[in-house]
Amino acid sequence: MGFFKPDHASEVIKFLNEQEVLNKALKMACTDLIKKVGGDTNKVNYLMGKYIITSEPRKHGTRAIAVLLNDRQKELDLSNQEFAKFCDTFKLSPTELNNIYAGEAFDDSLLVPLSRILGMAKERLLEVRDGSEEQSNT
Repeated sequence: MGFFKPDHASEVIKFLNEQEVLNKALKMACTDLIKKVGGDTNKVNYLMGKYIITSEPRKHGTRAIAVLLNDRQKELDLSNQEFAKFCDTFKLSPTELNNIYAGEAFDDSLLVPLSRILGMAKERLLEVRDGSEEQSNT
């Protein structure tokens, strides 16, 4: 690890070791699952990849906005009810908030309240909701 300072190198090594342990655990769990259902154990890597893809955080769409809202709630250390009231002060009703958490599409009129709640520029919020041009072209 000659490219890193010693304190950073130990953190990188720790992360890589944790990642290796998690990958082994996932592989064991997928192997057990396939054996239980009588499937082909040669498909373990496929199943692992499927689980990894579905567990990655959303990068765009309404559900990505919901994740940002959830993170903001945690950041503010508010209960669900307190956060709903907080959002309501910015003109995002509890019903609209629940609809976003449910993954329903929302009107552009909610972009300004959401950008204020999240402390994020409206343009950036549009990129998260709709995907950036680069994401659309890939």
